[in-house]
Amino acid sequence: MGRVVLLTGGGRGLGRVQALALAQAGHTLLLTSRSEDTLQATVAECRALGAEADYVLADLAEAGEAERLADHALQKHGRIDVLLNNAGMGINEVSKDYLINPYRFWRSDRAVIERYFAVNVIAPMILSIALVAPMKAQGWGRIVSDTTSLDTMLRTSLYGGSKSALEAEMAIMANDLVGTGVTANVLVPGGGCGSRMTDDMGLPRSAVLAPEIMGPPMVFLASDEADAITGRRIQARLWDADLAPMDAYKAASDVIAWTGHGIQGQQPAMTSLSAPARYQ
Repeated sequence: MGRVVLLTGGGRGLGRVQALALAQAGHTLLLTSRSEDTLQATVAECRALGAEADYVLADLAEAGEAERLADHALQKHGRIDVLLNNAGMGINEVSKDYLINPYRFWRSDRAVIERYFAVNVIAPMILSIALVAPMKAQGWGRIVSDTTSLDTMLRTSLYGGSKSALEAEMAIMANDLVGTGVTANVLVPGGGCGSRMTDDMGLPRSAVLAPEIMGPPMVFLASDEADAITGRRIQARLWDADLAPMDAYKAASDVIAWTGHGIQGQQPAMTSLSAPARYQ
């Protein structure tokens, strides 16, 4: 059964790869980014695969744009079944020579901090909030966010901090949505992956993971077979396409955020009402 997918950052890079994989799987796509030429090209590729696809321009760093995008998506399709939060600002936005000149946190100012968190955290949260009600009403939905590896979160200011904030919110969403039929999961390449970010940093494509690895796990997460999968982190580099999808998922799945890692805090008994233990 084809679903309606809203995919942010869908014109190029990992977004394009995931869009083409979802188009091949028969889903209807609404793509968005700031770049009309790349969106037009990717939409044309999706249509060539037989999928219904369209695009809308949006700059998610700007206040009100996520709300406008959600309204547009609902007016156009009546519902969004799958929200894929792929758009993001990488460290290359402020430091293309990061590998030889590490970006230290004290180089940031309020404007750049707010822009990173607007795109990487606030917009995905606003879109999730705006689109989850129809998902809950129909008893089926997917919220997927592309974050980054845990070591990267702790190594890169702005990018790492904002992606870790998004992943924490995704864990909370998964917990809040238990029993609704709507799932929330995180998908990561599992290491440096060929994209504009790695290109800008001077990394040859031969030295990083192929972006195409993101397609199969995203198609699985958008499928009915993944109905019971929520609150998980999927590493695309560990996905074995030769396995049955559920077996591939089991090999590539990990705990979301930092649940299960490190010493857990001692909490009052009444906090069990929020079910934090379900991630352990």
